[in-house]
Amino acid sequence: MGEAGLFANERVELLDGTIVTMSPQGCPHAGTVDHMDGLLRQATEGRFRVRAQLPVVLNDWSEPEPDLAVCVLEPYRYTRAHPLPEQIVLICEIASSSLGYDRTEKAAAYAASGIPEYWIVDVDRRSIHVLRDPDRDERRYRIEETVGEDGDVVAPGGTRIAAADVLPPR
Repeated sequence: MGEAGLFANERVELLDGTIVTMSPQGCPHAGTVDHMDGLLRQATEGRFRVRAQLPVVLNDWSEPEPDLAVCVLEPYRYTRAHPLPEQIVLICEIASSSLGYDRTEKAAAYAASGIPEYWIVDVDRRSIHVLRDPDRDERRYRIEETVGEDGDVVAPGGTRIAAADVLPPR
């Protein structure tokens, strides 16, 4: 349907067979995506590819466009196919108005596909929810940690990133 132009000029994504309208991006969201993109690129340079707001394929029914996806290096730079779950090491969503959706439907879809780590940057509460150890059958993550602005997160490859550096300035 997308290729046929049915959703021209609309921000939508496919999740679990449902076409979901994506919220408009406010300044805190857009600025945080842009800033975190730079932090992750610097932290993973030469070891992973960071993709900002581009499609990933979870299964035949889900092709979301996460704010950031950290993927294994691929010789064709994903010009032949979007990344598949086994090529994705981290997905990040920046949340404000979308927090409920990101914590429920998106988390379930990512866990069911076996995405090993999922971060939700909660702009309003100034924290990062780090979800790990997906249970594919239960469609949930077994481990969830909330990192406050005084903590840090560990990017793929082991580089530590201060949560305060991720969150928008006060």
